[in-house]
Amino acid sequence: MIAQTTSVLSYELYLKNILQNNPISKRAENIKQYGEMQYKAAKGNFDPSISGTYDNKFYNHSNYYSVLNTGVKIPLFTAQNLKFGYEYGVGANVNPEQYTSSYGLPYVGIEVGLLQGLLIDYRRAEVMKSKEYVNYYSAEKNIQVNSLLFESSLKYFDWLFCLKQVALNNYFLNLARQRLIGVESLASVGERAAVDTIEAAIFYQSRLLDLQSSEIESRKQNNELASYNWQTDGASLNTIYLPQDSLEGYFEKVKSSLVARLNQDSLISPIIEKYNSFQNVLEIDNKLKREMIKPKLNVNYNLLSYNPNSYSPVYSQNNYKWGVDFSLPIFLRKSRNEFKMSKLNAQNNSLELASKSNELDLKIRALKQNISLLAEQLLNAKRSVKYYKQLVEAERMKFNNGESSLFILNTRESKWLESELKLSEYELKFIKTVLNIIYLKGTLNYQL
Repeated sequence: MIAQTTSVLSYELYLKNILQNNPISKRAENIKQYGEMQYKAAKGNFDPSISGTYDNKFYNHSNYYSVLNTGVKIPLFTAQNLKFGYEYGVGANVNPEQYTSSYGLPYVGIEVGLLQGLLIDYRRAEVMKSKEYVNYYSAEKNIQVNSLLFESSLKYFDWLFCLKQVALNNYFLNLARQRLIGVESLASVGERAAVDTIEAAIFYQSRLLDLQSSEIESRKQNNELASYNWQTDGASLNTIYLPQDSLEGYFEKVKSSLVARLNQDSLISPIIEKYNSFQNVLEIDNKLKREMIKPKLNVNYNLLSYNPNSYSPVYSQNNYKWGVDFSLPIFLRKSRNEFKMSKLNAQNNSLELASKSNELDLKIRALKQNISLLAEQLLNAKRSVKYYKQLVEAERMKFNNGESSLFILNTRESKWLESELKLSEYELKFIKTVLNIIYLKGTLNYQL
């Protein structure tokens, strides 16, 4: 048989373990890091690059040609690139276009996009979009952590409710046991009918079955709690948890901080923040697609060194190389329709954002209204518990005086137990409603 251990667990420690050790929480943190890495990768498009090629042909004891071309390209945060290079071409059969002196030909230059890419290009768009994706993935992380904390909090208080059921059933089982013992003692001396012992025994068995059922449910809730409450070495299903506080205690904490929590507004819900970030991404993409409708007009200009007798470069405005690259699709069907598609994507996301924002507001408003109704139900439930308890005490006195039957007393106690369980249900529902408000607001502040 597997040995079981016991551990005292508070709600605060439970949430701490979830945030630090639960794999879903760790996965959510990885999502945030993914966005940050994506941003760094996009900025890498502006890293300087080094290139070089070398061709040599040696044939029949003769150097036909040796051609070297190396360069450094430094992208700017526009559609321009700075260039620094070196060309070297010698040999009996080198292409005249590639021929240089034995010292080679250094050059400096610039590449400029004058139409398409002047306002925005793919490199800038990727950096701008990935910067928004940092916020997008951060919001996604908060959404997943928020869902995890909400679901695990519900499990914690379901567990406390089951423990309260066990405690109540155990208390009323003890009452039934004491009554059974008392009735049997009285029946043995002839002061109670023998049938009363049967009725007391049946009632005791009924209470025992209720206790066993609540213990089974409590064990089930304990295991579900363990699936969330990961330790550094993983989840342990061999641990029996003991609460540090009761359902009533947390209900009083929630009730005392209720006004502050209802008026507490997050700067922005992570769900809304995610939509906003994605909207910014779509707007950047829309701007890029609009830019792609323009013709391409790229200009290259290189200043060439002229110092054939030294490696030291000497530049002059009379020595240069330049060129123009122009292109324009005749119908523009691809670029125009991609631009229209990007506009539709942005409009759809904006509509979804408005719908989601309205949905969250309506849900929070409805929950706030439910809070006031629950408060009234709790007052009525407390009164019911008080009245049923008074009835039981009065009926017990009558029973002891021989003025009442065992059936009536058992019925009174059953009603008292039902009222106690109903009160606990309302307390649980009250706590869950407040947790639901915290979840919808997305503050991640589940400390009660």
